[in-house]
Amino acid sequence: MRSLYVGCVSLFVCLLSACSSGSSNGSSSSSSTTDMGTIAGIDSTYTITIQNAVSGMVLGVSGQSQSSLANVVQESSSTTTTNDKYWHVLPMNSYEYNVENMLTHQLMSVSGASTTDGAQVVQSPDTGKGGMLWRFYLLTDGNYLIQNVNSGLYLEDVDSRPDTSAMIAQGSRTSGTTGCECQEWKISSTKTAAYPSPEKVTATYSSAYSDTESIGIHDPSMLKVGSNYYLYTTHGALHAHSSSDRKNFVDEGYAMNSVPSWASIYNGSDDDLWAPDVSYHSTSSTPYWIYYASSTFGSYTSGIGIAYSETGAPNSFADSGSAIYYSSRCSGANAIDPSSTVDTSGNAWMVFGSFDQGIFMVPVDSSTGIPSSTAKCTRVAYHSSGTGLEGAYIYQHGGYYYLFASVDACCSGTSSTYRIVVGRSSTINGTYYDRGGTAMTSGGGTILLSTHGTVIGPGGQGVLSDLDGDILVYHYYDGTNNGYPVLGLNVLGWDSDGWPYISQ
Repeated sequence: MRSLYVGCVSLFVCLLSACSSGSSNGSSSSSSTTDMGTIAGIDSTYTITIQNAVSGMVLGVSGQSQSSLANVVQESSSTTTTNDKYWHVLPMNSYEYNVENMLTHQLMSVSGASTTDGAQVVQSPDTGKGGMLWRFYLLTDGNYLIQNVNSGLYLEDVDSRPDTSAMIAQGSRTSGTTGCECQEWKISSTKTAAYPSPEKVTATYSSAYSDTESIGIHDPSMLKVGSNYYLYTTHGALHAHSSSDRKNFVDEGYAMNSVPSWASIYNGSDDDLWAPDVSYHSTSSTPYWIYYASSTFGSYTSGIGIAYSETGAPNSFADSGSAIYYSSRCSGANAIDPSSTVDTSGNAWMVFGSFDQGIFMVPVDSSTGIPSSTAKCTRVAYHSSGTGLEGAYIYQHGGYYYLFASVDACCSGTSSTYRIVVGRSSTINGTYYDRGGTAMTSGGGTILLSTHGTVIGPGGQGVLSDLDGDILVYHYYDGTNNGYPVLGLNVLGWDSDGWPYISQ
């Protein structure tokens, strides 16, 4: 709104308490009432700029810093050329959003999740703690108020300063008096997609299915053998597809002929196996392995199995015959979402774990993929807030081990808030740090891919090395098809500092 009271006569200093000391109480004798706006939705398809109504400057990150807790600042809208001026909203709850910076891929947050008037606004990894959720209210003049959900206070340019020294903080706003324009923001879409779209893929099913459609999957893992691609996913005895071009897939049944009988101990006899990870191991007489989990949703009674194949093809895997690992083997862990990795010395490891208990890893026999009875587990990622953290995958590149994981909520169709994060370590068992310097055991994880437009809740990821680069393999929920879970494929790029990004 445009204030009717001429309190902020200078662009440099607000003379009234409406805009002073981080507070926007707007006390005045005017009979006007503050426009508190109407709650509004923001499109997640494109990046946006956030421009202050008084200063005319846009929000960015101090010094374009990658460091966690770097201050959110304002910058010249005409001369700023770095990507820190671009932001992206991530839908969370109804009309509540995380706000992702597109240079650092951290979230706009109130320092320390403070509820105090005047608290600094910073960037932070997605730890799941308070201070990261925002609401947008559309005003009658077309500007927006941006309210922090945790504190109920509003984003503001303290003292309405039109320079880079201005403090960007949260302040109060009282509906009974005129408010300060320092809390008003112009939201402008760049019409540039937040992320490249996934590759277009189709699947041809047998006569049991009605037509050709996008691949309906969860937790995909893809293997390339010669010129053939084999895709394995959650459900049944691990659903299988094949392709010769990574674009057109054919339903091939399952990895195994049947669900192993031992799995009923953990899945309640529902014949449903989860989260396969397929990999090749030259040190094994049956070199193709599939790890998978048997459990029920929300349960901590879970077991991990392994099956072997000489070819890696669908219907060729034979189960080991029993659970190779279960939750009680590793204190505080849930034994689901396993994946395989091998370090530079040739030692094999299994990474696993789920949701509020964190991600763990354990050494395994390089010939069988099975942990010994005395093998010790190590936790490599954890969010103390209980934010969902699962589906880990470790990939080597350029002298580092990269830990990819899925955070927030899966499996709710268009309401899913999954996103893929990454950290790295110079040693296989950590410590893994995100790009901002936060350990993944302390809630760290740089966002790699998040909801954008109709690509909702990407997660359950792995990486396939192919002729055209490293391919991120994941599932997402299709916003054009009522949240149907489908296969996502994108090419990863690696920047000059060795961090992955979605290239195409």
